[in-house]
Amino acid sequence: MTSTPLAFPVLAFAPDVGRHAMPGRERLDYFLDEEGFSTCTSWDLEYGSRQGMLLADCAGRCWRIVRVEDLGVTRGFWERVLRFLLQQSVHRISQEIVEEPALSLVDLKERVCASIAANPDDWRDDEVIAGEAGPPRDEQELLGELQAAVRKAETLPQLINALYNEDLPG
Repeated sequence: MTSTPLAFPVLAFAPDVGRHAMPGRERLDYFLDEEGFSTCTSWDLEYGSRQGMLLADCAGRCWRIVRVEDLGVTRGFWERVLRFLLQQSVHRISQEIVEEPALSLVDLKERVCASIAANPDDWRDDEVIAGEAGPPRDEQELLGELQAAVRKAETLPQLINALYNEDLPG
């Protein structure tokens, strides 16, 4: 296991795992810092959602998680009690990563757009589609707008901002 050489923020492409997994699909995730990267939920551990994850960091490098080791439950006492009751404890983990060939920003954006198209349920905004805060919108139109925002990004932080409404500099 290693201390991470990643330059944060990091965009992650994870194999679709769990009870309702669909082979060949990948989920998108992101990590803003080392703390977020070095912890996960008990669900992530149970289904192995980190294993095989491809990471693209803001320095333009790519890495793959090849091994995950559970270092135990973390967080304060009352948060641990609450998460135990919810059956969703947070664990500190150590991950072994290996460097992969880098993806250009153009290739990265296209892979993200392909993931959006393959997983529309992950990006659906039911309130907007139903018109709860204005006129109803077409789902494909909304997905197209998201993909256009991704393609417009000039940096990885801008790409993460487009996907997750973060306010990352750069």
